[in-house]
Amino acid sequence: MTIKKVAKDEIVFNEIPNGIWGGTVISEIFPAEGDTKMSCGVHELPASEIIVEKAPVDDVLFILEGEMEIESDGVTKKYKAGDFAYLRAGARQKFTVRNRVKHIYVTYPCNWITNNE
Repeated sequence: MTIKKVAKDEIVFNEIPNGIWGGTVISEIFPAEGDTKMSCGVHELPASEIIVEKAPVDDVLFILEGEMEIESDGVTKKYKAGDFAYLRAGARQKFTVRNRVKHIYVTYPCNWITNNE
């Protein structure tokens, strides 16, 4: 397999029921299982504070809607719609969402869910 396509009408959002990301809504466009080396999707977070003690993957985020603060290894930055974020594996991260945020994520390697349960 050298190319994949997911059409807009194939995208389905599901709630993550438990774990660190429990209560958030996600659509895994290219999921963490299967034959891809990276995962990609759209993630929506309600007003919340989420702490990841040790990030299992490198992560690139593109903020679609809303605003959030991300603290990574003690450095805090604010992100809003149109901003990109790069987060490195191994870092302690804190995500602070005051209202709601929706972002596209791309992770490598694609094992972020199983490593965060």
